[in-house]
Amino acid sequence: MDSKPTIFYQANPEDITSTILIGVDKKIEDCFKKFKQSQEENEQLLTVEETLNLLKCSKQALWNWRKNGILPSYRLGNRVYYKKSDIFAKLVKQD
Repeated sequence: MDSKPTIFYQANPEDITSTILIGVDKKIEDCFKKFKQSQEENEQLLTVEETLNLLKCSKQALWNWRKNGILPSYRLGNRVYYKKSDIFAKLVKQD
């Protein structure tokens, strides 16, 4: 833990409270950064080939899942993409 010792014998309650709150703010900020980073990784768009590698399935199976609405897809121009978060959600939910 990278914190400095606080000397309490010359500090007033406001200084102590301020020191504690600064430490708590840093910890909360670190947690939010980690959470946001993991969310951004899951919102990544995958190409068909990347999705095939992730799911270890055939192109025909992936196409059928897309056609039947099992796995949502997104089109940008003439390319098809899949959201990593949608894939993980579908793997967990499995309905």
